[in-house]
Amino acid sequence: MATKTRVPQTIDAYLAGLEDPTVKKTLGALRAQLRKLLPKATESISYRMPTFKVDGAAVAGFAFFKNHCGYYPFSGSVVPALKSELDGYATSKSGVTFPPDQPLPAKLVKTLVQARLAEIATRGKAPARGKRVVGETATTGFQVGVVRTLPMTAPDLWKWVTTQPERWLGPGATLEAEQGGHYEIPKRRGSPGVRGEVRVVKPGQRLRMTWQPDGWKKPATLQLTLMPKARGASLHIHMEKLPDAEAREAMRERWSKVLAQVA
Repeated sequence: MATKTRVPQTIDAYLAGLEDPTVKKTLGALRAQLRKLLPKATESISYRMPTFKVDGAAVAGFAFFKNHCGYYPFSGSVVPALKSELDGYATSKSGVTFPPDQPLPAKLVKTLVQARLAEIATRGKAPARGKRVVGETATTGFQVGVVRTLPMTAPDLWKWVTTQPERWLGPGATLEAEQGGHYEIPKRRGSPGVRGEVRVVKPGQRLRMTWQPDGWKKPATLQLTLMPKARGASLHIHMEKLPDAEAREAMRERWSKVLAQVA
């Protein structure tokens, strides 16, 4: 394990100080994935653990202790909000622990990172305005996210999303809110038709689907995530695998307007 007499000053030094080859392999692979998910992040040591920071904000960290590894999003709300996805893992409000020989699945790490990025995007912003996480990454292409806290409970918000698609997808939209279900948005003047398939349904928490407007060669991914708040619930709308920067800005404008109208 990492030396106790001197705190490593770099992630390379931290990993080099790990004696157990299984631990070194697991955390090395986790570092490699975080590099792909956060290509512009700065690597450092914070709170005695390897840490990835984006624009100065800590997004993800990991460490090895006596007999387990830990993943930390540097947030007290990310892990509780992903309770269903983390079922079966030992968790605290601030992190997730796992055996060295049972690494966190790549999809779960990606979900944790995206949740933290969305949270950072909302910090210090006026609650009446949409917030965004925009950019292009090696793994998700062009992406964009907006979030807003709405004056309704999470169950009511989930019911609204799944039973009133015309309110957020557009006039005439239909939605089968079940895994394998489909949705469609009719073409209107100035707006192409859109269709897709529902891929993930976490009742009360998450809806994930493909998004393919007329004329797009490949579908993007659209995900809605609900998080209970002290007053109401937040709705995160995140898209990835968008074809270009123009589409990214168009989607940012679209979902910002939707959330403003909902509020």
